[in-house]
Amino acid sequence: ICVEADSQWTAEMNRLQQLIGKLECQSPRLEPLKEDNVCKGRDSHILVSQREISVTENGLEAFRQALQSYTETTAEQSSCLHVSAHKLTSEACFILYEFWQDVPSWRSHLQSNCCKKFQRILTDLLDSPELLTTMFFPASWWIMNNN
Repeated sequence: ICVEADSQWTAEMNRLQQLIGKLECQSPRLEPLKEDNVCKGRDSHILVSQREISVTENGLEAFRQALQSYTETTAEQSSCLHVSAHKLTSEACFILYEFWQDVPSWRSHLQSNCCKKFQRILTDLLDSPELLTTMFFPASWWIMNNN
């Protein structure tokens, strides 16, 4: 296709090339990985546990009482850095976050009477299976943001 230099198409193509150039310049510039910044071993990480719990409407009050007891007891454990529960707006669904000093502490907590009691209560109140997700974060992030 032959396009005259002063045509409308040439102006549009030039404008598009300028926009593409701007977009290419705005992409994030990622730094290469530096070996001295890499955390080594699990001791330099904290474990975050996220539990999504959907409760039946009939069991909502019993769940709230059990949740309050569970979070208070869990927060008192020395290896628990933080525990927090949040209700999603329009559902009987809660997200429970637990920050643990390390994996052995979290696993030990799972075997505790407090945790087992909470799980037994949940069995009768769940609307759907509980979803559990865990993730590691650099311990330095926790230290920086909590001092």
